[in-house]
This record gives sequence, structure tokens and C-alpha cells, in this order.
Amino acid sequence: MELEQRDLKDDRIKLSEEFDFNDSETMIQFKIVYWGPGESGKTTNFFRLREKFDLLKLTRGYSIETTEGRTLWEDSLYLLFKFTLNDITFNIICHVVTCTGQERFLSTREYVLDGADGIMFIGDSDPEKIEQNKRSFRELIGFAKPKGIPYLIQLNKRDLENAIDIKKFKIQLGLPLQEKYPDGTYIVYPAEALQGKNVVKCFKDLILQVLFNYFKEDE
Repeated sequence: MELEQRDLKDDRIKLSEEFDFNDSETMIQFKIVYWGPGESGKTTNFFRLREKFDLLKLTRGYSIETTEGRTLWEDSLYLLFKFTLNDITFNIICHVVTCTGQERFLSTREYVLDGADGIMFIGDSDPEKIEQNKRSFRELIGFAKPKGIPYLIQLNKRDLENAIDIKKFKIQLGLPLQEKYPDGTYIVYPAEALQGKNVVKCFKDLILQVLFNYFKEDE
């Protein structure tokens, strides 16, 4: 199948809870990893997705946490859904996991990232966390770029009173200053994960990038 970047538009795609286990020809399995500094909102994104896609869950999901409620190993969830793009329907099995952001457990990341098809970087809008954002983003680039893994950047906690300016955030991370890439995806997705704002939008756009990458590699 030939998929063009111009196909990656919201009005051309649809998510449905219907899933056909008998249609193996259109069945695709992906692994999406949520990555970012500690307490940036990776697990909050995970919980919002679990709520939003309640009817699509293959598993209830699980979280492995410390006694303080911080992610120790990973959060993990499998989602099943039909994904329609340009009148072509795919049966998607999506494994959603989060990486711990705690630096003392960084050695676990390589295991969680193994087999990743797409990565969502969750940045923290707290200006005091900019160095953690930069360090975590450098780690992401070092892992994803050599392997050609698509990623999107979500800047969470936009409801903070002292939230960092998005332009300043882009400059600090060395990102383009325009709002969008030529394919229509945002350079940075502003989000408020606690309220679920833009959580699904980010997830859906990353799935599109993963699909594009999948068919590009298949050519």
C-alpha cells in the first residue's frame, strides 16, 4: 500500500471499537512507548488513554510503582481497534507502555523500549524542569533516530500558572520554531493530561506516523 504524508489528516481517519480477529490480512501490531522526565505526566496520559478507550481494551492494564506512587518499571496496556484511513480499514493491536522517568531506574528503559514502533515524548511545562526535559529528549533522540522510530512531542501541564512559553521550550530543545511540520503534525502538542486535553489527539497522530513509517519500510 502506498501512503502519502498528505493522507495524514484528521478528516481521513476514524477509530472504531469493532475488531475482526478473523481478518488477519489487515491486522497490524504496534508498540507505543511514552517517554519523558520524571513526573512529567506519562502515567497520567496512560490512565487517560485507558479511560478514553475503555471499550477497546484487550487487557485491563497494569502499573508497577514504588511505594510513593512513582512508576518503577512500566505501565502496560493492550488496545484493540479498527483504524480507517482513506476508506481502508486496519485491525490494530496496540501495546501502550510507559518508561520510568526516575533517573535511578534508567537502566530499565532499554528493556521497555525494545521493539518500540513509536514514541511519545512527554515534556514538563514547569520552567524549573527544563534541564530534565533537555536531558530526557537527548536520550530519546539517541535511541530513536538511529532506528528511524517516529516520535511526537507533547508539552504537558499547560495549565500551570508559570508554564514555560512554547517558543522558549522549542529553542531549549533545538526544535523548529514553526507550529507544524509540512505533513500537518505539530512540532509540540500542548496538553493538560489531568483533564485529558489533547491526550487522544497526540495518540492518534502518533499512530498515523507509525502507520506511515510501517508502509514506507514495507515498500
